[in-house]
Amino acid sequence: MTATKKSIKDISVQSHENWMEDVAWRKANKAWLRKSAAIALRILDALDELNWKKTKLAQEMGVSPQQVSKYVKGEENFKLETLCNLEKVLGIELVTILQSDEEVVQKGTLKNVESSEKVGNMSNL
Repeated sequence: MTATKKSIKDISVQSHENWMEDVAWRKANKAWLRKSAAIALRILDALDELNWKKTKLAQEMGVSPQQVSKYVKGEENFKLETLCNLEKVLGIELVTILQSDEEVVQKGTLKNVESSEKVGNMSNL
């Protein structure tokens, strides 16, 4: 058996043996993996908008191209420092912290939110 064939066989055996562990890991980390994937898509959108390649982002951030590839795979457990650096370099917002009285409304949707104070003031008209 050639070295290449042996390598391929070893990889396929490892992949087959570890699939249950991979599934268990994905289930255990589902919440942050979902958010990481959303961040990766936003990074890719920003790169597209800026007409940048991943290598340009790596240069601007001072990291390796391999590191940027990890970011856009959607499986990176980001540090806040990394997220802030991405936001600064790309000119986008990736993380928003809402106050207890704030609510997220998507672009293009109309939402009529009236507090009891506003409704009370309108009845005086």
